[in-house]
Amino acid sequence: MSFVNHLQLIGAFAFVLFTAVFIIWYTGRKLASRNFSDIRIVWYLFSLTLTVTLLIACWASSAGAIDGAGSFQGAAGAVLLKLLKSTLDLETAFIVYGGVVALIVFPQFASWVLSGLHGCASTPILVGPAFRFFFWSVVKSLVVVAGVILTTGVYGWLIGWEGMTARQTTVHACIALMSLVVAFALLYVYRDPDDALAPTSNPSPRAAKLCNFILQINAWMNRRITPPAESTPQKPSYTMSASFIMQPEGQMGQWKLSAKYRWP
Repeated sequence: MSFVNHLQLIGAFAFVLFTAVFIIWYTGRKLASRNFSDIRIVWYLFSLTLTVTLLIACWASSAGAIDGAGSFQGAAGAVLLKLLKSTLDLETAFIVYGGVVALIVFPQFASWVLSGLHGCASTPILVGPAFRFFFWSVVKSLVVVAGVILTTGVYGWLIGWEGMTARQTTVHACIALMSLVVAFALLYVYRDPDDALAPTSNPSPRAAKLCNFILQINAWMNRRITPPAESTPQKPSYTMSASFIMQPEGQMGQWKLSAKYRWP
């Protein structure tokens, strides 16, 4: 029975590993063509998290903040436990990120709707940066969680923490891989939604109709706002005059030239 369980565990891990590697490779390949800096940022955050977590784990083990069973001890251990819980608390992090975006976007959207009833709505600002902050914050949290979980699982298994068996380490690795998969998938959808949602076909005509519908609504919301009059561009002008100055008899006369430029 134990042998069968091990085979099932190996098969499940192999499937998860293959699927995760394929998704990360595919999305990374798509992102690398136009958003290669995103790939560097994600892998740098992941590598930085691995390094920092490993250094903290080594220090905590040598200082007694983590005992041989993997339990936190003393004041330093309590601080590390709180830090670990806050790092892995994705639900709270997502709520905070969503709250920040809502604080920026919702008042502007409500003002746009209410002002649009009078025909003088103003276009919301900072919407793009707000959603960019949300996406990158979520991606950062997922990448950090992946690095922490993978490092603690492997380190605990090598050191011999209580309960950190090969199966538990495999579970840690699968969770880390899934976090990376979600991070890359979110970046892919955020950067190129048309290609991500329909990678084998052209963008749907419904998307164009939806954009036109939104533009029509925005035009109706701004129906009482008079666009500023366009000023007629002025061309540069050039004026040149010449006059001959007569001198007394016996002396040579002189020409006097003058030029005027006028630029718009």
